[in-house]
Amino acid sequence: MKKIIFLFIIFSVSNDFKVLAQEGWYISPGVQIGIDSKGNLHRAVQITLGILIEEHPFTTGLTYGYKWFRKLDKSGEKSWERYNYYDLQFQAIESIILPGIGFGLIQGDNMQLKRRFKFWGGWFFLPSYEFINMKNDDGKHYFGLFGVLPLPIGVSGI
Repeated sequence: MKKIIFLFIIFSVSNDFKVLAQEGWYISPGVQIGIDSKGNLHRAVQITLGILIEEHPFTTGLTYGYKWFRKLDKSGEKSWERYNYYDLQFQAIESIILPGIGFGLIQGDNMQLKRRFKFWGGWFFLPSYEFINMKNDDGKHYFGLFGVLPLPIGVSGI
C-alpha cells in the first residue's frame, strides 16, 4: 500500500504539480470535521462542481453543503443544528500545497443569510479555516480537516 501511495504522489507531482489534472469539468464530494474557537464540534458534507482549464493556474468551483454545529439548547442539552451553505471557490493548481479560497453564504432555520470565508490547502485531506459571523455566537473561527475526492466528469470511461 505504501508503494502505491508513493507512486501516486510521484505521478501527481509530475506535470507541473497538478493533482488529478485533467482539463474539463469535475465533481468533488467532501466531508469535514472540526472545532470552533470555543472548542465546540462541527461537521459538514459538501459537493463541488468545478472546472479546470489548462491555461489557467487555478480551478473554479461552485459548492453546496450542509454544516452541523454542536450547540446547547434551551434545556442545557447539546444538539446538532444544521445550516446550508453555498460557496464560490478557487484553488491554485501549480503549487505543491494547492491553496484554495472560498467565499459564500450560510443560512439556517433560525438565521438569515450570513457571509462566510474559508481557505485550505493540501491533497485529499485538507486542513481548513473558516470565518462565519453568526449572530449571538462567539465561535466565529472554525478549524477543520476536509476529505475530498475530485473526480472528472464528461470523460469517456467514467
